[in-house]
Amino acid sequence: MASGWRVPVRRRAAVVVAAATVALGMVTAGAGLAAAAPRYPVVTDAGIASVTGDMQPAHVSPPGSNVPGCRSDAPPVVLLHGTAQNQMSAWQYLAPMLANRGRCVYSLTYGQTSWSAQIGGLGRRETSAVQVAAFVDGVLRRTGARQIDLIGFSQGNAVAQLFTQLPGRATQVRHLIGLGPSNKGVSRLGAITDRLPARAPGENDWGPLHPNIRYLMVMTRRDEVSPPYTNGYLPAGPNVRNVVVQAHCPADTVGHVGLPYDSWVGGLIDATLAGRANAARCTVGYPL
Repeated sequence: MASGWRVPVRRRAAVVVAAATVALGMVTAGAGLAAAAPRYPVVTDAGIASVTGDMQPAHVSPPGSNVPGCRSDAPPVVLLHGTAQNQMSAWQYLAPMLANRGRCVYSLTYGQTSWSAQIGGLGRRETSAVQVAAFVDGVLRRTGARQIDLIGFSQGNAVAQLFTQLPGRATQVRHLIGLGPSNKGVSRLGAITDRLPARAPGENDWGPLHPNIRYLMVMTRRDEVSPPYTNGYLPAGPNVRNVVVQAHCPADTVGHVGLPYDSWVGGLIDATLAGRANAARCTVGYPL
């Protein structure tokens, strides 16, 4: 700058105003970023979540789930855990992840018995489906929604499909997403009343599919709980998607237990519910 250079008073005032405007914009942007920060903590380690979750009482909800007064333009999401789990051991990733994206998320521990303490998924599946129906009625009543998006892990997928066979229930479901499902045959951990006869040739073990429901089944080739993983496939149809993780992420070592904690799978679920392509990066998931 040349010696003796002076900025006219008016121009100096304009520069000060402009600088203040930029500074205010930076502060506002920073505040916006803070407001957009994740509200609920997310756990991605399936091993830790399984152990710590199973020690929690059955009524304890994962972060972001069963939040009183939740409102969203999207249908509420109902989460159904697997065999010998409760809602905390299954959903410490997906529940807060979906809630952080603005969805109302609901979960319960179903299928408890007189001897299972805080653990669920051990009763008869037909009875569990009726229990889920009562829970769904409460969700619809609280939210004013007409439909739900239903996500079931392992046995939870079977219970979800049995729920849709109850009179009038299929119309209440927009998406039905199964993680590590066993739609044909018996899984190693699910031998307790795990199977119903298929109603007709070409149907899965849990009954007919419904044309108004959009089905997504997510499998892993490394599934050692419900092998072979191909038992998770549903019959082909315009409203059915069967997805194998390694077909998109060959290096992902995720196993059965890790599916609800795999970030690529989480991205797929989020994208499916939003009606867009999955932009999540591949990861290396929990191998069991």
